[in-house]
Amino acid sequence: MQDLSSTEVYTLSIFSIACIAILVNAWKSDGEPLFASLAISGAAFSFTYAVIRWTGDVFIKRGYKGKDLSKKSPVELPEAMGLISALVYLLAVVNFLPFAFKRDILEATSGGGNKDRVLEAGLDDTGRFLHRFPLEKLASYGFAYGTLATTTILGILDDSFDMRWRHKFFIPAFAALPMLGLYFVDFGVTHVVVPLPLRPYLGELIDLGGFYYLYMAAVAIFCPNCINILAGVNGIEVGQSLVIALLLLLNDFLYVSPWMHQPHPATDSHLFSIYLLLPFVGVSLALLSHNWYPARVFVGDTYCYFAGMVFAVVGILGHFSKTLMLL
Repeated sequence: MQDLSSTEVYTLSIFSIACIAILVNAWKSDGEPLFASLAISGAAFSFTYAVIRWTGDVFIKRGYKGKDLSKKSPVELPEAMGLISALVYLLAVVNFLPFAFKRDILEATSGGGNKDRVLEAGLDDTGRFLHRFPLEKLASYGFAYGTLATTTILGILDDSFDMRWRHKFFIPAFAALPMLGLYFVDFGVTHVVVPLPLRPYLGELIDLGGFYYLYMAAVAIFCPNCINILAGVNGIEVGQSLVIALLLLLNDFLYVSPWMHQPHPATDSHLFSIYLLLPFVGVSLALLSHNWYPARVFVGDTYCYFAGMVFAVVGILGHFSKTLMLL
């Protein structure tokens, strides 16, 4: 176990307290999901930073270690530390859900949590309007969580048993099946826009049908592997993941910004993407601070698969998979 310096302890403590204060204020202010997500992301950064430092020696003792060939005198470093980032991220997403749905919980119940009282939208005995809880939105988080957890398990298996490429190549597609099933039930659009020069011959839209789901399964395979294929240089896996995440956040904020005509049809989808990407940026920044040259830890295949699948999830369930491919 490596102790944090007094400066690190002081900085992380102040930062965490500030994040907790924001969370308390957000909860009192009817949820405020965006501010809550920012605060949870900050807390995730602090927690990930500390846990990576504390558990490095434990990973080495368990055999999760490797030599850093980027140094003149190679030393053994803890490997698969991306597992810490993935687990903290999953924990952050779970803790964010009450903030994301607080308004709906208060409006869809009697105030005391008696959801079974509400069958149809209407008025309660005090004259307050009640509505159904948005289970379709909660399902997006649930299926995204399941997909990411499954992919994290794949990464753990790869780090533990050094699986061959031909064995693990298609596994992300199977991990994404629940997410594709949700897309079929909740959205189901399989049309693509035809480029202008071809519209006189093919029309404005083409329905790809089942081939569109094959395309999304290919996205789920491509994203984790494209992060993993560049592994081996200090900071490259986390660095490129952060660049992609920040560009996706920029794209999302363009849709939810005040100067965009609101309500925009894609606002909810891009808010969903923001809420998943902000904690990812938090845990990745903490990991990058330890993995940047000269690296003190290795991220392992767990982080590569986890990071790539985060992008696949937000691209597919956020309905901008083609934009994702451009990045």
